[in-house]
Amino acid sequence: MNVLLIGQGNVGTALSKFLQVRGIKHEILEKAPCCKDGVLFLAVPESAVKPLVEETLEKNPGIYDVHFSAALSIESERVFLLHPYSSINTKTELNQILFTLWGEKNPVFEEMLKKTGLDFVYCGKNPDQLYHASAVMSGNFTQYFVFQALKILEFSGFSKEVAEKLIRQLVNSSIDNIFRDGIKGITGPAARGESEVLLNEINALKEKDKRQSELFKAVNEAISKLCSESSKNDKT
Repeated sequence: MNVLLIGQGNVGTALSKFLQVRGIKHEILEKAPCCKDGVLFLAVPESAVKPLVEETLEKNPGIYDVHFSAALSIESERVFLLHPYSSINTKTELNQILFTLWGEKNPVFEEMLKKTGLDFVYCGKNPDQLYHASAVMSGNFTQYFVFQALKILEFSGFSKEVAEKLIRQLVNSSIDNIFRDGIKGITGPAARGESEVLLNEINALKEKDKRQSELFKAVNEAISKLCSESSKNDKT
């Protein structure tokens, strides 16, 4: 089986390293191949995916195209989305990543993909907008709030090193609590109904950044409502 790769950015570099470690021969290309078969990974910017797909399918009747952009929908029996539900950089260990696979159900192709050693689960023909929204929420929202929390601690006088250590351990432990205990794993003043504490924090943030204070208030209100509804359901 031929394994081909176009793209040497974060995903392409991580994928190439993964294949090398597993001893899987692969060819890195700079443009669409001709008269090839096997699997072609397109680790390129979103705008470049469709033109490459059209060219490779026309020139290579026996090839399967695999791209990584969940925002694209391409109708073809030989084109698949392999989405890393994770933030990827060049040092990411892909053996620790579970991918979601999208496209026409094709046992032959899936068997070929398994031979690369990538861990994936087939999820359907095309991801809907809610799937992508969930990825944005769990990935980008988390990154945004961590970044803002770091800024706030540093503004309060903490060194960058100490702030990063504190927030990293809090984020990791909080996520562990959620997966272990569900909604009951949520802690903090909103979950405990401490409105006065929240008001003081909102006012303190308002003096520094009004927009952040409004966001802080809205999220805590949502948390309070979620925990309150959960508590009511537990009693019924």
